[in-house]
Amino acid sequence: MTEITDADLMLKVKVGDIKSFEILVGKHQRPLINYFFRVTWDRQAAEDMAQEVFIRIYNHAKDYEPQAKFTTYMYRVARNLWIDKMRHEGHAPKTVSLDAPVDSEGDTFHDVVSAEAPSPDARMDTNERAAIVRMAIETLPEEQKQVLLLAESKGMKYQEVAEVLGIPIGTVKSRMHAAMLKLKDVLSAKLGDLQ
Repeated sequence: MTEITDADLMLKVKVGDIKSFEILVGKHQRPLINYFFRVTWDRQAAEDMAQEVFIRIYNHAKDYEPQAKFTTYMYRVARNLWIDKMRHEGHAPKTVSLDAPVDSEGDTFHDVVSAEAPSPDARMDTNERAAIVRMAIETLPEEQKQVLLLAESKGMKYQEVAEVLGIPIGTVKSRMHAAMLKLKDVLSAKLGDLQ
Protein backbone atom coordinates (compact mmCIF):
# COMPACT_ATOMS: atom_id res chain seq x y z
CA MET A 1 0.00 0.00 0.00
CA THR A 2 1.41 3.39 -0.94
CA GLU A 3 1.63 6.13 1.64
CA ILE A 4 -0.52 9.19 1.12
CA THR A 5 1.77 12.19 0.68
CA ASP A 6 1.19 15.72 1.91
CA ALA A 7 0.65 16.75 -1.71
CA ASP A 8 -2.06 14.06 -2.05
CA LEU A 9 -3.73 15.36 1.10
CA MET A 10 -3.55 18.94 -0.16
CA LEU A 11 -5.11 17.92 -3.48
CA LYS A 12 -7.98 16.43 -1.46
CA VAL A 13 -8.27 19.69 0.48
CA LYS A 14 -8.45 21.47 -2.86
CA VAL A 15 -11.74 19.66 -3.58
CA GLY A 16 -13.14 20.30 -0.10
CA ASP A 17 -11.92 17.37 2.04
CA ILE A 18 -11.74 18.86 5.57
CA LYS A 19 -10.39 15.63 7.13
CA SER A 20 -7.30 15.78 4.89
CA PHE A 21 -6.71 19.36 6.02
CA GLU A 22 -6.98 18.29 9.67
CA ILE A 23 -4.35 15.60 9.00
CA LEU A 24 -2.00 18.17 7.45
CA VAL A 25 -2.47 20.56 10.37
CA GLY A 26 -1.88 17.76 12.89
CA LYS A 27 1.28 16.69 11.11
CA HIS A 28 2.83 20.13 10.57
CA GLN A 29 1.49 22.37 13.33
CA ARG A 30 4.24 21.73 15.90
CA PRO A 31 7.17 22.20 13.46
CA LEU A 32 5.55 25.39 12.17
CA ILE A 33 5.03 26.74 15.70
CA ASN A 34 8.66 25.91 16.49
CA TYR A 35 9.80 27.77 13.36
CA PHE A 36 7.90 30.89 14.39
CA PHE A 37 9.04 30.52 18.00
CA ARG A 38 12.65 30.67 16.82
CA VAL A 39 12.04 33.94 15.00
CA THR A 40 9.80 35.59 17.61
CA TRP A 41 10.78 33.95 20.94
CA ASP A 42 7.10 34.41 21.83
CA ARG A 43 5.01 31.24 22.19
CA GLN A 44 1.63 32.95 21.73
CA ALA A 45 2.78 34.86 18.65
CA ALA A 46 4.24 31.64 17.22
CA GLU A 47 0.94 29.80 17.71
CA ASP A 48 -1.05 32.68 16.23
CA MET A 49 1.18 32.90 13.16
CA ALA A 50 1.10 29.13 12.61
CA GLN A 51 -2.69 29.29 12.73
CA GLU A 52 -2.66 32.16 10.24
CA VAL A 53 -0.47 30.11 7.87
CA PHE A 54 -2.97 27.25 7.93
CA ILE A 55 -5.84 29.67 7.37
CA ARG A 56 -4.04 31.10 4.35
CA ILE A 57 -3.28 27.63 2.99
CA TYR A 58 -6.91 26.58 3.41
CA ASN A 59 -8.28 29.78 1.89
CA HIS A 60 -6.05 29.35 -1.18
CA ALA A 61 -6.37 25.57 -1.49
CA LYS A 62 -8.19 25.90 -4.79
CA ASP A 63 -5.02 27.45 -6.28
CA TYR A 64 -2.66 24.75 -4.95
CA GLU A 65 -0.50 22.95 -7.51
CA PRO A 66 1.98 20.32 -6.26
CA GLN A 67 5.07 21.82 -7.91
CA ALA A 68 7.27 21.30 -4.83
CA LYS A 69 7.05 19.48 -1.50
CA PHE A 70 4.14 20.61 0.65
CA THR A 71 6.53 21.71 3.39
CA THR A 72 8.31 23.98 0.91
CA TYR A 73 4.96 25.53 0.03
CA MET A 74 3.98 25.81 3.71
CA TYR A 75 7.24 27.50 4.75
CA ARG A 76 6.99 29.88 1.82
CA VAL A 77 3.57 30.96 3.12
CA ALA A 78 5.10 31.19 6.62
CA ARG A 79 7.99 33.31 5.39
CA ASN A 80 5.63 35.66 3.55
CA LEU A 81 3.52 36.02 6.71
CA TRP A 82 6.66 36.78 8.73
CA ILE A 83 7.72 39.43 6.19
CA ASP A 84 4.25 40.99 6.37
CA LYS A 85 4.43 41.03 10.16
CA MET A 86 7.92 42.57 10.15
CA ARG A 87 6.80 45.32 7.77
CA HIS A 88 3.68 46.02 9.77
CA GLU A 89 5.27 46.02 13.25
CA GLY A 90 8.77 47.17 12.41
CA HIS A 91 11.92 45.73 13.87
CA ALA A 92 11.47 46.87 17.48
CA PRO A 93 12.61 44.19 19.94
CA LYS A 94 9.88 42.81 22.15
CA THR A 95 10.22 42.53 25.92
CA VAL A 96 9.31 39.21 27.47
CA SER A 97 7.89 38.56 30.94
CA LEU A 98 9.66 36.14 33.26
CA ASP A 99 6.31 34.32 33.47
CA ALA A 100 6.28 33.84 29.70
CA PRO A 101 7.23 30.49 28.20
CA VAL A 102 10.99 30.08 27.87
CA ASP A 103 10.87 27.28 25.31
CA SER A 104 8.64 25.97 22.57
CA GLU A 105 7.05 23.48 25.00
CA GLY A 106 5.54 26.29 27.09
CA ASP A 107 7.78 25.87 30.15
CA THR A 108 8.02 29.05 32.22
CA PHE A 109 11.09 30.27 34.09
CA HIS A 110 9.51 28.83 37.25
CA ASP A 111 9.06 25.41 35.58
CA VAL A 112 12.68 25.35 34.48
CA VAL A 113 14.03 26.29 37.89
CA SER A 114 11.80 23.93 39.87
CA ALA A 115 12.14 20.90 37.57
CA GLU A 116 14.16 17.89 38.69
CA ALA A 117 17.11 18.33 36.45
CA PRO A 118 20.80 19.08 36.52
CA SER A 119 22.20 21.18 39.34
CA PRO A 120 21.41 24.90 39.33
CA ASP A 121 24.98 25.64 38.21
CA ALA A 122 24.71 23.24 35.28
CA ARG A 123 21.26 24.55 34.37
CA MET A 124 22.51 28.14 34.56
CA ASP A 125 25.43 27.32 32.30
CA THR A 126 23.11 25.64 29.79
CA ASN A 127 20.60 28.50 29.96
CA GLU A 128 23.36 31.09 29.60
CA ARG A 129 24.71 29.31 26.55
CA ALA A 130 21.23 29.04 25.02
CA ALA A 131 20.64 32.75 25.64
CA ILE A 132 23.99 33.61 24.05
CA VAL A 133 23.22 31.47 20.98
CA ARG A 134 19.76 33.05 20.70
CA MET A 135 21.29 36.54 20.98
CA ALA A 136 23.90 35.67 18.35
CA ILE A 137 21.22 34.48 15.94
CA GLU A 138 19.28 37.69 16.52
CA THR A 139 22.33 39.73 15.42
CA LEU A 140 22.18 38.17 11.96
CA PRO A 141 20.61 40.13 9.12
CA GLU A 142 17.08 38.83 8.43
CA GLU A 143 18.11 37.18 5.12
CA GLN A 144 20.87 35.18 6.83
CA LYS A 145 18.66 34.29 9.81
CA GLN A 146 15.93 32.90 7.52
CA VAL A 147 18.41 30.70 5.65
CA LEU A 148 19.93 29.46 8.92
CA LEU A 149 16.58 28.68 10.54
CA LEU A 150 15.21 26.82 7.53
CA ALA A 151 18.38 24.84 6.86
CA GLU A 152 19.50 24.10 10.40
CA SER A 153 16.36 23.95 12.54
CA LYS A 154 14.00 22.62 9.88
CA GLY A 155 16.60 20.38 8.23
CA MET A 156 15.81 21.60 4.73
CA LYS A 157 18.26 21.01 1.93
CA TYR A 158 19.68 24.14 0.31
CA GLN A 159 17.55 23.55 -2.80
CA GLU A 160 14.39 23.51 -0.66
CA VAL A 161 15.50 26.68 1.16
CA ALA A 162 16.06 28.32 -2.23
CA GLU A 163 12.52 27.37 -3.30
CA VAL A 164 10.97 28.65 -0.05
CA LEU A 165 12.84 31.95 -0.20
CA GLY A 166 12.56 32.33 -3.97
CA ILE A 167 16.31 32.86 -4.41
CA PRO A 168 19.08 31.01 -6.29
CA ILE A 169 20.80 28.15 -4.49
CA GLY A 170 24.11 30.02 -4.72
CA THR A 171 22.58 32.87 -2.72
CA VAL A 172 21.42 30.37 -0.08
CA LYS A 173 24.96 29.01 0.18
CA SER A 174 26.56 32.44 0.42
CA ARG A 175 24.05 33.62 3.05
CA MET A 176 24.60 30.45 5.07
CA HIS A 177 28.36 30.87 4.84
CA ALA A 178 28.12 34.51 5.95
CA ALA A 179 25.76 33.58 8.80
CA MET A 180 28.08 30.85 10.04
CA LEU A 181 31.10 33.15 9.96
CA LYS A 182 29.26 35.83 11.92
CA LEU A 183 27.93 33.32 14.45
CA LYS A 184 31.41 31.85 14.88
CA ASP A 185 32.82 35.30 15.65
CA VAL A 186 30.04 36.29 18.05
CA LEU A 187 29.91 32.93 19.81
CA SER A 188 33.65 32.53 20.21
CA ALA A 189 33.79 35.94 21.91
CA LYS A 190 30.73 35.39 24.11
CA LEU A 191 31.15 31.72 24.98
CA GLY A 192 34.81 32.29 25.75
CA ASP A 193 33.59 34.41 28.68
CA LEU A 194 31.81 31.37 30.19
CA GLN A 195 34.85 29.09 30.05
